[in-house]
This record gives sequence, structure tokens and C-alpha cells, in this order.
Amino acid sequence: MEFTLNVFTLNCWGIPVVSKNRHERFEAIAKYLQESSHNIVCLQEVWSEKDYLYLKDSLKINFPYSHYFYSGVLGSGLCVFSKWLIQDVFFHQWPLNGYIHKIHHGDWFGGKGIGLCRIKYGNRLINVYCTHLHAEYHVDDIYLAHRVLQSYTTAGFVNLTTAPADISILAGDLNAAPGDLSFKIITQLPPLVDPYDKYPLLKDPANPNTMGTSETANNSYTDPKTAKIAPEGKRIDHILYKLNPAWEAEVIHFGHPLPDKVPGKDFSYSDHNAVSVQLHVKPADKSLQKENSTDDCFDETATQAIKVCEEAMANISKATTLYLTCGGLILMFLIGTVGYWPNNVIYDILKLFITGIGFYYLIMGSLWNKMEMNSLKAGLSALENFCRTRIESKAQTEK
Repeated sequence: MEFTLNVFTLNCWGIPVVSKNRHERFEAIAKYLQESSHNIVCLQEVWSEKDYLYLKDSLKINFPYSHYFYSGVLGSGLCVFSKWLIQDVFFHQWPLNGYIHKIHHGDWFGGKGIGLCRIKYGNRLINVYCTHLHAEYHVDDIYLAHRVLQSYTTAGFVNLTTAPADISILAGDLNAAPGDLSFKIITQLPPLVDPYDKYPLLKDPANPNTMGTSETANNSYTDPKTAKIAPEGKRIDHILYKLNPAWEAEVIHFGHPLPDKVPGKDFSYSDHNAVSVQLHVKPADKSLQKENSTDDCFDETATQAIKVCEEAMANISKATTLYLTCGGLILMFLIGTVGYWPNNVIYDILKLFITGIGFYYLIMGSLWNKMEMNSLKAGLSALENFCRTRIESKAQTEK
């Protein structure tokens, strides 16, 4: 009845044209996985279908089952490889996922979300969730509300779909470190266990392993200035798990499975470090069994998330007024100057440019901001409903 899971996750940084050494790195990733002892692999930022098909072909012996979650313009970038049968698949795309005009960020074009593969190993069911939340990009985090609602949707999706699995695994780039609001939402609502807290070797002061996964000094793609300021980087790539009450798990190993550099090369496998965990799953001691329940501390976390949503809605209202005002003024200017523009190519181009700006402002202030506002309202309503029902449930229990 006992079984062992060896799970691997990596943000592959596979942006066509943009990502450095992409082909060589995917070849190295495939070679490593061919020789590894992992039985479940979750990858993010596999933006090119050709890269996925290359991995699928390269890994077909070790991982005969795989699934790519197609979404958006570029694809979600998410895929799962498994030694065991992938019985069911499902993908949920987030309604809030960045901005279409932020082309240099690109998150909107990826159609990001959370993918689920239900894997069957013998008579055991394993839910594997693969995801990649929106990045910060700047100190002034304009995507905080997007990421918070993405994390809440993810947590709710996991919470509602874990049954009847024996164990559920959430792996991916959460763009959130332990202590961040998004991380607390994901780990407190289902709830999910962070194996970092269960692996005693990481608590050894003599152990130099920092466990950072992004912007670490040991990664060849990290900016030297950033590496000098914070060489340990950020731990934003995670593998989390939730057990059916009938089971318990021991963390056999947890860490970074890949070397700092691709063997024989002067670059790393990705701009992120990979993470792996080995779990020994066995029947729980019946005398110690208890039902998993939502941690009480999520009440405070939900309150913080509600505040973030309310602030974002207030900012959108201000932005809507600004966009519509600017767009309206430009439109009035263009109408009022009809017949006064010289018949000249330069002025025609200038008129076209001004018209484009006015059109952009009007679209942002009407359609786009309305969609973003409704998505925020939906998330806020769900959070408020959660808090309200928790209060009513506690009141009924006390009676």
C-alpha cells in the first residue's frame, strides 16, 4: 500500500527568440530527466509547442504520459510528464492575468492558469496541479491584486478538487515567497504542506544551502548587481502537497536537483533553479487520523486579500476617469480641427498617431477596465462570502 513520489519542477525560461541558450538548455533538461529517478515532472514557461514536442519525444521512454495545457495566444507554458497513466486533465484560465498593452511582460498572451492532471498509480489517485502566477516585475507591484486573486482561485480550485485523490501535489513558479500574501492564501486555504518545513537537514545552521530559486548568485543568468545584494535569491518555486486523511507522508529528500551549470557549459539550465521532493506515502496511524480543515489564520489572510482587492478597485475607478477624460478630449480635438490640417503626409501620420492614442484611452477606460473591475468584483465577492460563512459557522458551533 505504501508508495514513493519523486516530483520535479522547473521554470524553463523558454521564450522563443528572447531566452538565451534556449535550445541547448532544453536539450540539457531532457538529458537530465532521462537519467533521473523522478516519476512526476511539472514544467513552466515552455512557451514553444516545438519545445514541448521535443521533450515529449525525448522522454517517451521514461515518461510515457504527458500533457501540455494549451491556452491564450502563446499557450500556458505549463506541461506535466508522468511515469504513470494520466487519467484526467483539466485547465482553468484566470480571468485576471496582466494587461494586453504590457507586451514586454507577456503574461496576458500566455493565458495563464492552473492545470490539473489526475494520475493513476495502481489503485492510487494522485492529483498534480501545475501553475505559474503573475510576476512582480517592479518594486511598485501593479499586479498584486491579479496575483492575489490568482492565488485565491488556485487555492479554491485545489480545495474543491482534491477528493478523491490519495495525495495532491501543487508545483510551479508561484512568484511568491513564504510569508507573502499569495503564498499564505495558497498554503492556508486547502491547506497545503511546504516540504521545506518538514525536511530537518535544511534546519542545520551548518548547511550552506539557501534554497533560493530565483535571482540566486549561483545562477549564470542572475544580474551580478542583484546577486551581490542578495546572493541567496528568492524561494518562489515550490512543490506543496496535501494528503487524504487516510495517508501520511515522510519527506525523504527536498532540494535543488540540478547542478549550478549545465555540464560542460558556462550557463545554467534556466534563470530559475529546479526543485524536487521525494515523499514516502503510507497509511496513517488510525489513532492519530483527523480531518484536514482550513486553518483559522486564513481569516486574517482573507481580510488582507480583501483590502488588496478594494484598493485595486479604487485605482481602477480613478484610471477609468482619467482614460475617458483624456480619450474624450483627444476625440473633441480631432473633430474640432477637421479641415484645419494641412494636406501633408507628415500631418496625416500625426493625425493617425493621435487618433490611435485617443482610441487606446477610450478602449482602456471602457471595455478593458470594465472587464478588470468585474473580475475584481468576482474575487472580492468570493472572499467576502468565505469570511461571512466562516463567521456564521463559528456562531452556530458556539451555540
